[in-house]
Amino acid sequence: MKKSATLAVGVVLLVIELAFFVFFVFANSSFAAIISSMVGANHLGGRLAFIAVGLENGLSAYLLILIILFYNTTYLLLMYSLVVLFSERMKRFKIFKGQIESLKKKAEKKKKFLKKWNWFGISFFVWIPLPWTGAVIGSYIAHLEGYNARETLFIILPSMWVGIISWTLWFDELYDFVERFGKDKTIFLTLFLVMVPILFYLTDIIKKARDRRSS
Repeated sequence: MKKSATLAVGVVLLVIELAFFVFFVFANSSFAAIISSMVGANHLGGRLAFIAVGLENGLSAYLLILIILFYNTTYLLLMYSLVVLFSERMKRFKIFKGQIESLKKKAEKKKKFLKKWNWFGISFFVWIPLPWTGAVIGSYIAHLEGYNARETLFIILPSMWVGIISWTLWFDELYDFVERFGKDKTIFLTLFLVMVPILFYLTDIIKKARDRRSS
């Protein structure tokens, strides 16, 4: 798959996604608000936060899987195209340069550990929903390992899809179990999943700031 084709597919999916969202803003504003909160949670806390907010708002696991699959596939194709394939061009813009360099450092750090596992390690890295893992960084690792666009997407997309399906179904069972102890108990689990990655991120910033001062 060529760079332009990857970006084109991502743009088409984004247009479809935005069209659906605008439709629901007028047809079912409460559902549109839920989608907005899920997307916000995803970018703050990652995939588990995305799942948790959806379940907390009463969405079925299967509808939630459909939403997350569509959104994350679109996001991956766009980010892979813009940040990985067109990183050199994007670095010309200051607003993107810092983000790209940060992403590259994270990917290079993970690459050292995953190198001996090759594509299997990258697949596992994408599947497991821990802080600083995910499809975008996984695609950058594959890029640094020398995989072309077709090979990278063949590794990353199925790993991401399997991760979304398996973790959503598992968390659906977990939320059903937690609800047995009270309907309001799941809110604490949701807040935990949203806040923990943010705390990790803030801790990392503070640590880096201290290191710069000490040096």
